[in-house]
Amino acid sequence: MNNKYSNVSLLSALFLVLITAYTPAHSNSFIEISAGDNHTCILNSNGNAYCWGDNSVGQLGNSTTKSSMSPVAVSGGLKFKSISVGWDHTCGVTFDNDAYCWGRGRYGSLGNGSPNNSAIPSIVSGNLSFELVNAGLSHTCGITINEKGYCWGRGEAGILGDEGVSEVARNYTKSKSSSVPVQVAGKIAFGSINAGSATTCGISSNGDAYCWGSSDFGNLLGQGNDTSSKAAPSLVAGNFQFQPNSISVGLDHVCALGTTDKAICWGRGRFGKLGIGSTGHLGVLENLRTPREINGNISFASIATGTFQTCGISTDGKAYCWGRNGKGQLGDGTTEMRVEPTAVSSNLNFSNITIGTKHTCGISTNNEVYCWGEGRAGKLGTRSIENRSIPTKVALKKQHRR
Repeated sequence: MNNKYSNVSLLSALFLVLITAYTPAHSNSFIEISAGDNHTCILNSNGNAYCWGDNSVGQLGNSTTKSSMSPVAVSGGLKFKSISVGWDHTCGVTFDNDAYCWGRGRYGSLGNGSPNNSAIPSIVSGNLSFELVNAGLSHTCGITINEKGYCWGRGEAGILGDEGVSEVARNYTKSKSSSVPVQVAGKIAFGSINAGSATTCGISSNGDAYCWGSSDFGNLLGQGNDTSSKAAPSLVAGNFQFQPNSISVGLDHVCALGTTDKAICWGRGRFGKLGIGSTGHLGVLENLRTPREINGNISFASIATGTFQTCGISTDGKAYCWGRNGKGQLGDGTTEMRVEPTAVSSNLNFSNITIGTKHTCGISTNNEVYCWGEGRAGKLGTRSIENRSIPTKVALKKQHRR
């Protein structure tokens, strides 16, 4: 703590210490939580954003590069209505519909015209009014208030989706990256958009799913036998109708919710993250080029993908996870891989869930925050780097020692 009390009385100083000893990060209900590789952020209904974990490139947004094992407030006094954490950068949209990003700026992923890192929120260029943004590995996408899709950052394999639209706006690099937003092709009215590693997907306001970018392993774009990469949105195969705000793109798989509340996934099946069980006498985990409903007959209210796992919240508030579990990130008290939805070990009901690389976090319906999985860099928010295989409450009140 700095010496800010040097000009006030000792009594006043002690009073200030007492009232700041428990800095509430939860004076309002929590509305959103988002996890990246080694950091996590949360947003409350008053628009205040807090982050914790690794801060080596400023991804916590608190004007430093010092990591924190408990939540710290994002600098700037901005009020956000949504927040999204990428691999090592973070973005949010204010109540004024301005988009801000902070953290690693490589490839222009912050959208402010620069490849430099920023330890404080930096406004996205273009004078666009955003409804939401979503941060991926090295690129970011958003939807404006008039339902248009925009992307910026790393542009390899057509991941920005702007083929034939924004050639003038491109920074003509070998990878066709852009440090400012470029419009996604196709004149699609988007209800959601999600930036993954090498693939981007979105759902239109009428329930059709589109993907673009890399089709690594021949299946990421979900277009059946057409395994080519796409530089503009291409309709996902399978004749499913999706909930417009439900899609999530992981490292090499995608999941979304159908209009019947069933979880539907496609992509690479390693570690069982597609939730379809195993096939063949050797238990080979199947890749899917066309979307398929997962096993389990569970009705889901939300779905989230990570690097090697998937989680969802059922319509009755229960959390389920499946896929890789080496760090306990499935939250079932074990480190065993699961190829079908497995209940998270708790009596809690959840309203929100998010997955990072090897950790998972959620907001309970009684407005508490829990994380589990790998504790590296303090990203579980428990003031510890220990792994946890069951939901563990986040230390939301930061104590300042005298």
